[in-house]
Amino acid sequence: MSNIEWYEALFGTLSAMAAAFSAHLWFRASKVKVPPFTGDSWDGKGPFSDALKLQSEANAKAAFAAAFAALFQVLAIGSKVLGPYLGLK
Repeated sequence: MSNIEWYEALFGTLSAMAAAFSAHLWFRASKVKVPPFTGDSWDGKGPFSDALKLQSEANAKAAFAAAFAALFQVLAIGSKVLGPYLGLK
């Protein structure tokens, strides 16, 4: 296995793992129970606001993992395309 193939396999595997982790986090975010709005206090405290905060934090973590999946995919493709120019064989 050449260096280029090794890097491509490494970054491809990391991309798949990050994408799977992102999907898991988004699934968990979708399972947050949001109660019906019952008029939380003016400062955003109450069960409705708390559920939305939990859901948005989970979505942010999932988006961060998806960004890493995209980055690793770029590195996988880039290692194949730019590898010869960077001295990888």
